[in-house]
Amino acid sequence: MSDISHQLKTPLAAMMMYQEIVTDEPDNAAVVREFAAKMGVSLRRMETLIQMMLKIARLDAGSIRFERRSVVVAELTQSAVQDLLTRAQREGKTIRLDGEPAQQLVCDPAWTSEAVGNLVKNALDHTRYGGEVLISWARTPVLLQIKVEDDGCGIAPEDLHHIFKRFYRSERTLDTPGIGLGLPLSKSIIEGQGGLLSVQSEPGQGAAFTLSFPLTKS
Repeated sequence: MSDISHQLKTPLAAMMMYQEIVTDEPDNAAVVREFAAKMGVSLRRMETLIQMMLKIARLDAGSIRFERRSVVVAELTQSAVQDLLTRAQREGKTIRLDGEPAQQLVCDPAWTSEAVGNLVKNALDHTRYGGEVLISWARTPVLLQIKVEDDGCGIAPEDLHHIFKRFYRSERTLDTPGIGLGLPLSKSIIEGQGGLLSVQSEPGQGAAFTLSFPLTKS
């Protein structure tokens, strides 16, 4: 509750300040437009936080029933990044998919797509202009693995063991977007389906998150 309160306090304080500014200058159209837009950003941040917390609470309570069915991995990953392509283009970054086009995976497509999307958002947050986010997949004798890699700033060794903790933000990345819930939510979604989410990274050499799903026996 303390973490949630802290996360909500910042956008709420900002909105109160913006509202005072608009109230003081109601006839200044430029000021009203500028701070109305800023209030919108704060509202979206609060909405994202609340939505993520509700999903995590449902996963923790075991009230989510994953609907497992066979899906084409290429279609799953395309769905995961569809809403992020415009952002990537705007930021001068590339999202690339690479894997066997017909490869299939048994999972809950909606929840798994959300988990992959959160990992891609995280990769975009930590990738510089001109960088690339690669989503690849491959099958081993016992696993189907989806990997989300970036060529960004990487993760410091002392942060690697904490990045899946809720609301955790490294001191090195406080200037990047995010609320510290995307990675924990992805981990809960993957583990809730019997999978595993792991990470490998070196500072300055990007990061690679791997989703590993045990293959179902035929």
